[in-house]
Amino acid sequence: MPLKQQLETAELVARVEITAVQRLIDHALSEPGMTAVTGYVYSGVTQRVWKGASVAHIAFRVHLADCVEKLTRGRQYLIFARTNARGYLELLSCEAAIANPETGSLLAELEQYYQG
Repeated sequence: MPLKQQLETAELVARVEITAVQRLIDHALSEPGMTAVTGYVYSGVTQRVWKGASVAHIAFRVHLADCVEKLTRGRQYLIFARTNARGYLELLSCEAAIANPETGSLLAELEQYYQG
């Protein structure tokens, strides 16, 4: 998805350092001896927020149906998140989490976009 489209559709655009990773478990699909993992819940510290509420700590979900790549604890990502029907922040694709956003011109593009 092009950067401009992600910026326009996201409710939160932020650089986040991942501090914890937990499995998102579907208890209805789980059986004795088998846990059904449907995604991950990530917690992190916001380094910078370009769009959305500026908070120090954040939690968001990524469902395996949307992205099978697991984010890495201790690493920084630029995320484009939206709130789902239950009020949880979530990423809707692998492209909604960009590792090492300080490389290249991505942060400069963000600054230019939000300064108009």
